[in-house]
Amino acid sequence: MPDRNGLNAFQNPASVAVIGATERPGSWGSFIMNGLMAYRFPGPLYPVNSHAGQVYGLPAYRDVREVEGPVELAVLTIPEEGVEEAITACGEKGVRGVTIVTAGFAETSESGRVKQDAVVKLARSYGMRLVGPNVSGTFNLHGNFCAAAARGGAEIRVTPLAATCQGGYAFYELLASASVRNMGVGRFVHTGNECDVTVTDFLEYFGRDPAVRGVVMYLETIRDGRRFLEVAREVTARKPVVVYKAGRTPGSARAAASHTGALSGRKELFNGLLNQAGVVLAPCMEMLIPIGHALMERPPMKGRRVCIVTMGGSWGVALSDSLEETGLEVTELSPGLQKRLRDMGVPERASLKNPVDMGAAGTLFAVEHAHAIARDVLLSGEVDAMILHGIGRPGMHDQNTEDFMRIFAAMEADIIRKFQALEAETGIPVVIGSHHTPLESQVIHDINQEGIRVPDTLQKIADLLFAMYDYERKRQRAAGS
Repeated sequence: MPDRNGLNAFQNPASVAVIGATERPGSWGSFIMNGLMAYRFPGPLYPVNSHAGQVYGLPAYRDVREVEGPVELAVLTIPEEGVEEAITACGEKGVRGVTIVTAGFAETSESGRVKQDAVVKLARSYGMRLVGPNVSGTFNLHGNFCAAAARGGAEIRVTPLAATCQGGYAFYELLASASVRNMGVGRFVHTGNECDVTVTDFLEYFGRDPAVRGVVMYLETIRDGRRFLEVAREVTARKPVVVYKAGRTPGSARAAASHTGALSGRKELFNGLLNQAGVVLAPCMEMLIPIGHALMERPPMKGRRVCIVTMGGSWGVALSDSLEETGLEVTELSPGLQKRLRDMGVPERASLKNPVDMGAAGTLFAVEHAHAIARDVLLSGEVDAMILHGIGRPGMHDQNTEDFMRIFAAMEADIIRKFQALEAETGIPVVIGSHHTPLESQVIHDINQEGIRVPDTLQKIADLLFAMYDYERKRQRAAGS
């Protein structure tokens, strides 16, 4: 991809120097070195520290200017009093980009801001781009590049989703949680204080990368609202962008100011800007990655109408509340459709109004007929999405016999697969919901590994579907404008 703004150094560097590299456990110099080595960075890797010697078996250098070959990216993990000198050395070496992990700049005090401004002026005199200060790094796992404090090995699932965040540390915990659910991101940038490169710059960069199919963002502030609006409109015309905005309350705004030096604006103004740009708002941090995956992978949700199919009546009642409080509709199925479903043999004790209670119809009936019933509903033109809930119950026993548990789990897995196949057949979103995580239910674990994602709370289901509806509504509005 053409490097229009000098950002390739932070995602596809040909070579990397870690200034402050060390083997000391718990240090940033060790974190960054371990990330690069764990993901087998394919280019030259140069540890730099004042003691030289070796770092993790690699020859170290006392100064980046001593490195024989070119250095495209330098990562600074040194105390803040040494940053200006390191920037000068990088500039003289011809380094293209510098990630400043070091904290102690504009996020701490006015004197810190003065030091930060001096670093920026110095870097610009050499034509270098800066990410940071006060960051945890960047990665592009598609290219085996991880100059970040990310968890190693298989704990991050590599996907076409990219993330650009003003706060990065909590995002790693979200990645660990997402990987349990077979979700993740392939590219990540933590921009921190944004002394030079901003989240908007990387939104534009990821927006123009054809390998990126969706972008998720954690924002505490927007430094140039007009430019963000322009870039976000351009990107959302091609791929989904999901934002979680932190700093919405007085307490969190104070925390954001001390965290990255951000000035958080009024919630209403911020949300208005994002909505104008076609961005989907995540209701909480935990939903950033799940919503990003849903918008990237699922068919469009063209209206508000949702049909609920449950394996227990109380789930339908509670789920109806969550959906309608979010802004969706659980509309009653037409008398004609209900009659057709009843003619398929659904017992009178099972409600067909919506929610459709398959639990009351009996497990064996549900196994044999729920798929056909759901298909009829989806093809009726009366719904825009469907939920199957009440699956994956780990505590169901028949006199504690393992045989029954095995048979029951197989039946549930069969129902899930058949329902999920309806999404591809009809082009209408079908969400499978359970109150259990892949760690609690073997059925959910196995289905999850097949790529069928299962939200584990009623509110997550509602938030996911509303985001899908909201994205399609904004997309259609932009196309018609």
